[in-house]
Amino acid sequence: MRWRKYGVLSTLFVFCLAFNAWLYGSLAREPDIGPALASSARATAPLLHTYIALGEPLAMHTGSSGQHVADAAFADAYPSIVASPATAAGQLFTESHGPLRGLLLALYRATPVLLVLALAAWVLRSRQTHLMGRARR
Repeated sequence: MRWRKYGVLSTLFVFCLAFNAWLYGSLAREPDIGPALASSARATAPLLHTYIALGEPLAMHTGSSGQHVADAAFADAYPSIVASPATAAGQLFTESHGPLRGLLLALYRATPVLLVLALAAWVLRSRQTHLMGRARR
């Protein structure tokens, strides 16, 4: 079996999208900061709003596991989000210093990049060449 670049990139995109949707959908369901984060993301962060919209139905079925992962990364930012809910989406990444923050920020930004790379790899894929007829000798 031959590995195709667009297949690998598409798979990575789907996994990153599912992880981000699960994580930020779970974070939006937290009682303290969830409503502030959802309304702030709707107004100022379309990518975060997309993850929240896709992830809330998923987070209802997975329980609080996504909230525990989000707490490990973003718990430092929760007091500032409660104090100023209008800028919650921006404060989520700037005010936090948790151990998983860097990894989650990289995955947050990697998803749209992987989508563009997967589409570019699919458009620029190599195709088999077929001759119109039999070659003359």
